[in-house]
Amino acid sequence: MSSAWRSQSPVLVTDAHALGSLAVIRSLGRAGYPVHVCSQRPDALGFFSTYCGTRATCPSYSDAGFLDWLRRYIKEHQIRAIIASEGFLLSIRGALEEFLPLLPFSTSEAVIYAAMSKADQFAAMSQDPTSAARSHLPPFLLLQVDEEIPAADAFEALGRPLFLKVDGCYSRGNEGGSVHKATTGAEAHELAHKLMQKFKKVLVQGHVPGRGAGVFFLIWDGQPLAEFMHLRLHEVPHTGGVSSYRKSWWHQKMRDDALAKMKAMNWQGVGMMEYRWDPATDQFHFLEMNGRFWGSLHLMLFAGVDFPTLLVDTFLRHPPDRVIGPGKNISCRYTFPRELMYVWSTWKDAQLSWTSKLGYAMEFLQLSLDPRVCSDLWFPGDRLLYWRQAVRAIRELAGG
Repeated sequence: MSSAWRSQSPVLVTDAHALGSLAVIRSLGRAGYPVHVCSQRPDALGFFSTYCGTRATCPSYSDAGFLDWLRRYIKEHQIRAIIASEGFLLSIRGALEEFLPLLPFSTSEAVIYAAMSKADQFAAMSQDPTSAARSHLPPFLLLQVDEEIPAADAFEALGRPLFLKVDGCYSRGNEGGSVHKATTGAEAHELAHKLMQKFKKVLVQGHVPGRGAGVFFLIWDGQPLAEFMHLRLHEVPHTGGVSSYRKSWWHQKMRDDALAKMKAMNWQGVGMMEYRWDPATDQFHFLEMNGRFWGSLHLMLFAGVDFPTLLVDTFLRHPPDRVIGPGKNISCRYTFPRELMYVWSTWKDAQLSWTSKLGYAMEFLQLSLDPRVCSDLWFPGDRLLYWRQAVRAIRELAGG
């Protein structure tokens, strides 16, 4: 089937400074879509991609003129679809109906913004009539405005450490979502009082052991059209955080659980379900859903599961004729700056021996020389970005 129609379908990709957005730019540009890219940052990495067709430095999302700028840009360039970030969706919330025809997501405002709220996710899943959606949740408390905050003992009962999560869509001001760690129930209780002054809802999660894992879907009309799973090998910092090195992976029970939970959210579009998996016991727990493109997206592109192009194709009524996934076995790392930051976090850890620290540094070099390990920025046809980001990362780590 000819794909020449793509050249007549301009797509706007927001937040060009984000790694996930760069992967979207590369995917759509490689597929033949005219890619328009915007960011508030004039040095956004995506601006320098060879797959970026037209770049635009846009006003800040908090700027009163942003919506008028967006309307003009859509009209002038005849944009057919917008790949939106969370910040973008929050900025257009008051005018969502106007832009919904361009968003390849669910068409319900309630569904879109519930998927952006970790508190609403847990509320929906814990109340869903199907046991599948309610299972594999970590110990948690959901705090809401006008409800009394439980005593410190209730926090302590969740297990240590504790994680308090807040969402930009429930901010009383203009604060974005964030995660706060507490080492004791008393500390979490005190922090909860402070956060409830700034947010209408707070999700408190107790600790669950294991490694980070992700389940990824493209769902349309209630059915999965593409799927993938990965396991985190390195996180920043090394004690747990964002992924810097990961590999393709499969766990059927986790995949089925993730699909049940995503259906409980009535989600349509792409989404990531984040888990913790304990290899010693094979137990896993759901942490959160991200109804947008994710930072590890390059791994999927290297594995042959091209989520961005599949999403836009489907949105423009050219869906795949079969379910795509899970792709080939592959590993991929974000070498600069995240892998450097991973190694640096080990060197700053006073509890690690010098032998261990040298081992981490040697592993960095070994992975860098292994041709089987992909790098997010070392992308076919766009490899100059690897060196650009390497220089930037080294300067930042050096304090320059």
